[in-house]
Amino acid sequence: CYQLSAWVIVKSRESDWLALIPQTSPAYIGAAMKVSTGFALRSASALSLIGTSRAFLPSKGYVQQHPAPSRPVGDGGDAAGSTSAVYSAPNGSGSSRGISFGSAGASLLNDAFANLSQSDQYDAVLTGLCAKILDGEQKTAAAAAPEDGEVANEQGISVEEAEKTARMAAMSPTERAFATLADPLSLLQEMNGRRVQASARSLSALIDAAATTESAAAMASAMSLGKANGGIRNYGSLQSFVTTIPTNPTARVVCPDGTSRTRDERLALLQDVPTDDRGTEVTAALATMAVLGFCVFVRVAGGLFGLDELQGPADLIIGTALTVGIVDNFYDAIKGGTSLLASTQKDRIPDAIKDANVGLPDKEDVPLGLGQGKITGTVVRGLTRLLSVDTERECQCEAAALFVAYALGIPCFAFRPNALEGAVLVFESTKQDSYSQNVDSLLSDAGVLKVLIWIMAPVAMESSRHAQLIASDPREGAGLLKRLRERAGSVSAEAVDVIEDLLGGDPEFAGANADALLRWAYAEADALLRDNRNMVEELTERLAGGAATVGDCTAVLEDW
Repeated sequence: CYQLSAWVIVKSRESDWLALIPQTSPAYIGAAMKVSTGFALRSASALSLIGTSRAFLPSKGYVQQHPAPSRPVGDGGDAAGSTSAVYSAPNGSGSSRGISFGSAGASLLNDAFANLSQSDQYDAVLTGLCAKILDGEQKTAAAAAPEDGEVANEQGISVEEAEKTARMAAMSPTERAFATLADPLSLLQEMNGRRVQASARSLSALIDAAATTESAAAMASAMSLGKANGGIRNYGSLQSFVTTIPTNPTARVVCPDGTSRTRDERLALLQDVPTDDRGTEVTAALATMAVLGFCVFVRVAGGLFGLDELQGPADLIIGTALTVGIVDNFYDAIKGGTSLLASTQKDRIPDAIKDANVGLPDKEDVPLGLGQGKITGTVVRGLTRLLSVDTERECQCEAAALFVAYALGIPCFAFRPNALEGAVLVFESTKQDSYSQNVDSLLSDAGVLKVLIWIMAPVAMESSRHAQLIASDPREGAGLLKRLRERAGSVSAEAVDVIEDLLGGDPEFAGANADALLRWAYAEADALLRDNRNMVEELTERLAGGAATVGDCTAVLEDW
């Protein structure tokens, strides 16, 4: 007999059953005298776990209904004669393998739940629904469908669960996302109708659950309901701070610094978007390392493999590589040293050489760009890309993209920015269906600019702190505009008109307009990040911890 608060778990020697009875029950004295063994529970919290977790329920066929001992009046329990699910060991086993109880545990659970406020009750249910999605219970029913209600596998997948999984597999990704979030979204909508505000914990769980669907439309619905509930306030709060690019070159705009300039005047002051040629850099680094590595191998171990005749060419290649490296990086020092030597030894220099004015050329005139550090710089940058692992730099770029997308109200803030994702979001935002009703249309000058600012945010963050771009890719912005132009015709005539107005219908001027739009978006992203530096740094620290979820990052952005 083991005491658990005011309850006692007993096991009868004669009938070999387990029961949960009140300590104050008259049956407690007789039962306690007959106890031979039992199960000890260390805390009262274990009681609720047993009552709610399927892991503690015995297998099918081992749960029987037995009359529960009567409880005294005023104890808050069920009336005498109520039934309790009692675990019975298989015949002849001689041992018990689990515990289960029905009305007694349910009454305690109901009493505990009734003592919570309405807000706490809704929060508990909403958090539980989201936890079910995060735990992947919607995906665990992937096994073959069972027959006639039998258990499909060891995880207890029934025919109904398998059929539900098959139906979800036949849905489109958006339909599947909304089917997964149906219960949490409906519950939050009911909370809004009853003016019950959700807690930060439940909203974080909802955002995490929405992120697992990988659907911008589902995330937009969750954020819209969260804003209506009052818990989400900063989503899309900085849209009004973005300066849109006018189509008229002489139109005046108010710049982030407060000055008024025309479009062309501001573009003249904006810096170019950083560029890199990472393909060439990586190729040069791999080729250099392969050639030098083979030459070193021939010099060290060539004799063991009959490669003695290659040692001469290997020495020549190694010597040439060293000479190129020295000249490319120290050409100014070499030229200055020779000039100094010539001035000190002027009397010994023949007159013919003096008259010819022989000397080293300027580094700008050296063939192949030698002397300017371009050759060795390309190899070094390629090696840096291949060998460097900078988690903090990656977290800075991810934090910048997350902050900008969240502040501008872009529902794909949980995803890594790329041109393909941005183009899909722009075109899908124009759909007129029940799933996209909470997604603001991005097929406009302002909408495309917002998506472009999101894509350029990692570039602006990394270029402000590092000389070389590694974690971000500046080519994604141009890739977005290219995809929008190529795919607009397959979407609608409206899409073609918007993209042509933005980039220009004449292909001759499309490149210049695209470059102006990229520089404008890069400047806007840089201004947003600089004005909110502390928030971005806090997000970076949260991401660098390695355990932050999208909901945790939202808590930072909302100051929960």
